[in-house]
Amino acid sequence: MKFGNRGMNQPVIDLRTSRCYITPQNHGFAVDEATLPPHWKPFFRNANDYTNEGIIHSFRPYFSVQFHPESKGGPSDTEFLFDMFLKRIRNKNGYEVTLVDPPHMIASDNITKVLLLGSGGLSIGQAGEFDYSGCCC
Repeated sequence: MKFGNRGMNQPVIDLRTSRCYITPQNHGFAVDEATLPPHWKPFFRNANDYTNEGIIHSFRPYFSVQFHPESKGGPSDTEFLFDMFLKRIRNKNGYEVTLVDPPHMIASDNITKVLLLGSGGLSIGQAGEFDYSGCCC
């Protein structure tokens, strides 16, 4: 990864449901999905750069993510992963993991314009907040 995924508002897509979650992240590496061993599947994918953000085993109760599901200092959208972990390790039966291809993902090279919406510009002397990527919040 050239710059990594850093910041409090990184969107990831759950490949089981196509649902997008906002996550806090701070990493500079990604798993190459083509190198996953048998029975491992992509679990989450970054909605901005489409890099892998998590993997899940097809029938064992194992999974891993590349973001902070505990949400300390960020959104709490993915706290459900702790409940999912407990449920999976308590269940002695196998698991079938069904993944879907998110239909709304678009290739980044097709984007030619970005529309930024906000409450208006800053006047001289007004304070503004900026996140790690330098965008206005």
